[in-house]
Amino acid sequence: MSAQPVNVSFKTEIPARKTHVLGIGSPAANSAQLSVAEARKTLEPFRRKRNAHALALLASDFGAFAAGQYLVVATDNGWLRLLGIAITWISIVRLFLIGHDACHQALTSNQHWNQWMARVAFLASLTPYSTWRAGHNVVHHGFNNLRGRDYVWEPHTAQEYAAMPRWRQRLERLYRSAAGPGLYYLVEIWWRCLFFPTRRRAPPRAVFKLDSLLVAGVAGLWVGLIYRYTIAHSTAFWPTLLLAFVIPFMLWTWSVGLVVYLHHTHPEIRWYADKRRWKLETAQLASTVHLVMPWPLGPLIHHIMEHPAHHLDATIPLYQLKRAQQHLKDIGAGFTSTRFTLGYYRRCVKVCQLYDYRQQRWVPFPN
Repeated sequence: MSAQPVNVSFKTEIPARKTHVLGIGSPAANSAQLSVAEARKTLEPFRRKRNAHALALLASDFGAFAAGQYLVVATDNGWLRLLGIAITWISIVRLFLIGHDACHQALTSNQHWNQWMARVAFLASLTPYSTWRAGHNVVHHGFNNLRGRDYVWEPHTAQEYAAMPRWRQRLERLYRSAAGPGLYYLVEIWWRCLFFPTRRRAPPRAVFKLDSLLVAGVAGLWVGLIYRYTIAHSTAFWPTLLLAFVIPFMLWTWSVGLVVYLHHTHPEIRWYADKRRWKLETAQLASTVHLVMPWPLGPLIHHIMEHPAHHLDATIPLYQLKRAQQHLKDIGAGFTSTRFTLGYYRRCVKVCQLYDYRQQRWVPFPN
């Protein structure tokens, strides 16, 4: 069953003399309007940082990661190993989201702490800090849903699809299937854009190479420690490597691919080829989806689906996002809010395949 939008309009009225406008329709003022800058200013109370809380989150999630690895590597009980895989997977997701926050200078009040906490937290997901920062903070947050600038889940036109070789058409169909987000993220984002990116994807910078080398070194150390343990305890290396390293990493890539897909893909969310129209319709907010997650998924993934508040002000820490999102809803901000269900996801996969940028609507793959 398809999910229905809840209590929030995603259509924005554009008053005269304002190009970046956020529609505000509070119960007290039906037609009041705020600019994006004015609306962002109302979020100031939610920017407050709690450094001790941030450090505790980082430490607890690394502790959970270590516990998950212990259960997979050091026990021979099948159920405990499955539990260890699940704990490792969830911990990688949570650590990445902490790194994502720190990369935005949102996690703590100290700039240098944020930089190093981001680097360290990202290591569990094998994410190079500097390439992620360039692609996400600068490109995605600066130009989300703008064709030619925001490359993450940028939809192709029917004409582009028709011109693709057959193998690429099949790959595009796979990417936009229910099972596709993991492969898409692994190939199109992590391999091509983050881990030793080519000159075509990113300008050659020493820091990109150094961060990629750091990630490669950590991956080698991770595999090496698993190997040392299995040799010392006379257990099988390859099955242990599969359970402790390969499967959690694959589950992580599917999770992040799905989350990024859901943030800006929706049957009624627009993509833009015209930058002027993109600015006029305030796509930073209007093209960002708020997904209401069933408990306990929201807190389990650090409230990352409270995404319109994050896009409006990326310096709001993850532990303030839920309150900030509720504030935007209370003042009548223009964004799409939908309850997450499997039926909703199936609808997205069915509808959001190719895109007609002139008519600004999704179109299906040809039969």
